[in-house]
Amino acid sequence: MSDRELRRELMRIHPPDPIDAERRAWAVVRAAFQEREPVPRRQRLARPLIAVAVGVALIAAVVNPPVLNAIRDAVGRTTKTKQIVYKRALFSLPASGRLLVNTARGPWIIRPDGGRRLLGRYRDASWSPRGLFVTALGPHELVALQPNGTVRWSLARSGRLSSPQWSPDVAGSTKIAYLRGTTLRMVAGDGTEDRLLDAAVASTAPAWKPTPGFVLAYAGGAGRIRVVDTETGKLAWHSLRLPPLRELAWSSDGMRLLALARGSLVVFGERGGRIGHTRLPADAIAAAFEPGSHRIAVLLRYPDRSSVEILNGDAPGITRPQQVFSADGRFGTLAWSPNARWLLAGWRSADAFMFVTPAGRQRLVSDITAQLGAFPTVPEAGWCCARSH
Repeated sequence: MSDRELRRELMRIHPPDPIDAERRAWAVVRAAFQEREPVPRRQRLARPLIAVAVGVALIAAVVNPPVLNAIRDAVGRTTKTKQIVYKRALFSLPASGRLLVNTARGPWIIRPDGGRRLLGRYRDASWSPRGLFVTALGPHELVALQPNGTVRWSLARSGRLSSPQWSPDVAGSTKIAYLRGTTLRMVAGDGTEDRLLDAAVASTAPAWKPTPGFVLAYAGGAGRIRVVDTETGKLAWHSLRLPPLRELAWSSDGMRLLALARGSLVVFGERGGRIGHTRLPADAIAAAFEPGSHRIAVLLRYPDRSSVEILNGDAPGITRPQQVFSADGRFGTLAWSPNARWLLAGWRSADAFMFVTPAGRQRLVSDITAQLGAFPTVPEAGWCCARSH
């Protein structure tokens, strides 16, 4: 049989189960790619990439184009702009600090060396200042946990609880803001003094200003952002009416507040002045300020692909976004490393974590669901603290 006849016969093959074919394709590429490690010299790098390219070509007849493009993006289309490391398991994090993730099984803490611990049947977990404790929700309770899973205290509450957020440490004192139905409440960091802050709010998670004082930004029921001193009850400022917000987040110096809606992003100054506004070209899933900077990473979901892009938080909408990574499929979460050198994008449709740097380095870790029992999401500031405690 000639090469032309063989090619014709291969093109006639249609897999009976396209989804299973996609899984087989990923297995083939992973098995081939895991044997290589990136090396600085291009002549040594060429052979493994050629082998992977051949593998991709062989399965092209049984993999649909979106999945094939995702594989090509995962292994790299060129050797000039990407340095890629592939791992089948989360052996380590590429930067210091511990990663807190939420899954259907409960929250996990992942250490820099790859060690991990399931904290229990909780949800909506987030870090305390400096990563000393974790706050989370049980079926009808707000809890504070030690990183080893030991319960420090719990507060029983009826109704639908969500989005507990721990404040900065102010003279040894902390607060936790959380949503109970359509109300906003606050409790001291030791589980006492639970009280109402606002009786009518939106479902967006509140955000503590990372400066001295207990100043909280939240989405009010009238569609306006409210920034309040929770100790005195004084309103610092409020915005005009905005579309439903997906996220509120402060820069690490407290000088900028971002408000992310589905198709737009607004940045406010410390005193409420609007710094800038940009309409986004796709559905915005998440956004996060780079630690120590006003740069903003935004996770966008297009109809056939997802993209991680960086905006200038001092002039959003004026400068052209920098695209860090783009691939077919769905990304579901976004987080900066504490040293601001890496971004984590949760690649849900590939069951993978993609760690990327603004300079183009990439590290792909697959089979995340098998390791954590369910695909995770990362809370705001979920990759915490340059030093583990």
